[in-house]
Amino acid sequence: MDKGKGGKTPISLLIQMAEEENRLTNTLIDLTEKTNELAHQRTVSAEKRTQLAEERTLSTREQTALSRKITELAQQRTVSADKRTDLAEERTLQAREQTALSRKSTELAEARTAMSRERSELAGRRTDYATRRTELAEVRTGLATRRTEYSQTRTSLAEERNRLADRRTFLSAYRSLMAKSRTDLAFIRTGLALVALGVALFRYFGLGLWTVLDASLVLIGLAAVITGLRNYRLTRKLERLFQERAGGMLEAVMARELE
Repeated sequence: MDKGKGGKTPISLLIQMAEEENRLTNTLIDLTEKTNELAHQRTVSAEKRTQLAEERTLSTREQTALSRKITELAQQRTVSADKRTDLAEERTLQAREQTALSRKSTELAEARTAMSRERSELAGRRTDYATRRTELAEVRTGLATRRTEYSQTRTSLAEERNRLADRRTFLSAYRSLMAKSRTDLAFIRTGLALVALGVALFRYFGLGLWTVLDASLVLIGLAAVITGLRNYRLTRKLERLFQERAGGMLEAVMARELE
């Protein structure tokens, strides 16, 4: 909750206002009680005056000449006393009304105090909920951080897997190239064997019907040797290109295989 001037909250200000209203109400009640006491005293004094007026009236009967004037004065005093009595009664009624109003204002002040307490309790609950929400937010932040770390780890593992896949692809291509190189060497070796066989047969049988077979073996062997040499040269060029592109990858792989 926002604080007002002087660092006081609106709830504390409402409580102070309610306490001031209670003090004012008590002051009004005291004033009305004092007014009632004064009115009562005036009523008593009025009754005493009425008794004195009656005594004077009795004395005026004995003194006829002077009693008329005194009676008139007494009547006037009685009228004024009645007026005062009426005013006192009116003041009493007003005091009673003020007392009722003060009671109502007291009840309202108590109701305001109760509402202020309930508001304070609700504010406390809201603070507790805010604290729990903050804690949950911190937990969620921690989980998000862990998820980010796991994502980074997964990304690094995926990159490593891609590197391994690229290396495996490279090794597969290099293996295929080496297999082609072995095939080319096999062609050359087979061709040389056929040439050697044809020459050996020619030297053994000499010129004759087997010469065609010998010449065929020599020609086939020479064709195989030429084809093997041409393909082997192309394979060697491809090997150099692989070695230039791969850099130290091939050497590392070969070292691992040798180990």
